[in-house]
Amino acid sequence: MDTGILHTHHLLAVLLLILVGAPVVFPKGAASLKKLHMVLDTLLILTGAYLLFKAPGAFSPPYLLKYILTIGAIVAGVIGSRRGNRKLSIAAFFLLVYAYGLSLQRDFLLRSEKEQVKAIATQSVSIEGGKQLYQVLCLRCHGADGKAHYRKSPHPMEHPDSNYQAHVIRHGKGIMPSHEYLTDTQVKSLLAYLRTLR
Repeated sequence: MDTGILHTHHLLAVLLLILVGAPVVFPKGAASLKKLHMVLDTLLILTGAYLLFKAPGAFSPPYLLKYILTIGAIVAGVIGSRRGNRKLSIAAFFLLVYAYGLSLQRDFLLRSEKEQVKAIATQSVSIEGGKQLYQVLCLRCHGADGKAHYRKSPHPMEHPDSNYQAHVIRHGKGIMPSHEYLTDTQVKSLLAYLRTLR
């Protein structure tokens, strides 16, 4: 279900991009699109809110920037459409393009995570350091207890082999991104914390 809603959310974003750009190309047809605009805006916000609350910890700065830009684009698009203001419609279109692009930039999000964790558990292996790493890197998909299963993510301790777990943390698997920037000490700290979630 979550995957279906995610795909729906992306489809709505693309349709809304087209709808926000339409008044710029066809200014006379903007009035007839108002109701459709409202429906798409509402569905985009509802699906986005659902995904947000299904992904614990999804309140990092890049995500917050995306939410603010999306809401700003919707407001500018609605006002631009109602008032026939092409400049607002153009601004809304580019805001939405940027927000949508930002949501697809996994590398951008990972750079943010890399900066957040670079000083955590670098000196010695510790469960507390592993917990801090987990909260930044893993919480939003795996949940506080490892059982959130967001987008079908498994429990982090589903596979008992530590070498395998370390490999997945470093290189990723499926939709899980890689974390190659983590030091050996950080990986061991993360594994030490994960064992407490069993």
